[in-house]
Amino acid sequence: MIRKTQKQFTGLKAELIPSLPYGSQFIAIDTNEFFFYNEAGLPQKVSGTSGEAGYSRTTAFVDSSVNYTQQDVDANLYKVFSFNEANHLANDNPYWSTPTPNGTTGIGLFQGANLPDGVTSLMDYTYIFNDNYPSNGSTGFEGSTGRLKLNELVYGDQIRVRFDFNVIPQISNTTVEPALWYSNRNDSDDITFTFPLTAQPIFYGGGTVGNTYLNRVEISAWITSNEDVNALALPAIKSDNPIIIEPIGILITVIR
Repeated sequence: MIRKTQKQFTGLKAELIPSLPYGSQFIAIDTNEFFFYNEAGLPQKVSGTSGEAGYSRTTAFVDSSVNYTQQDVDANLYKVFSFNEANHLANDNPYWSTPTPNGTTGIGLFQGANLPDGVTSLMDYTYIFNDNYPSNGSTGFEGSTGRLKLNELVYGDQIRVRFDFNVIPQISNTTVEPALWYSNRNDSDDITFTFPLTAQPIFYGGGTVGNTYLNRVEISAWITSNEDVNALALPAIKSDNPIIIEPIGILITVIR
């Protein structure tokens, strides 16, 4: 019996569906084979469901410097950091010549060369939250653009997101809390639960005001249900005092 969640189907290999929309996946549970449906809608065998891990990198943040204000502090806000396609195309350019980059844009710095089996991209640069949900809501994503693209991951995957950013403290004794701002969604794209996936807080004591500090924080999440595959996620930061954040980039790694 075939089971479906989003674009992922599971069943016996004999039940392999001959044609599905591009990006769909079929996992043959009896043979541990994984099939990805190409642009012609035909299944291509990729590997077992425990196929290779992979990663992607982008520096396509909308803003190069973000003020976390006293108003944000008072609201106890996790401020999300948006991405867009224009900055991806301008910034995510290979810096090497060997091996020769394939020239595929719209994916990330590595142009898809190091992605996991069956995954075409780990970023969606064109997603606009307000085009899909009310702009006056309270999810924390209102007004944001771009998202981590988890739709092509498989159950059992783990993601690790390294968030690189500079902090410029404005007040001594400031604690910064990096996170992934994360919303589970069901198969109808209804948001079911929103929460921060937090990392270790970072403290800036005396003598730090006005200095620039580089942080490279790793945050992890598991993919174990249809609501994880369909989740919305963006890097975010909360602080107990006003600060300046300079987002640099994220490295998204998928572990299988």
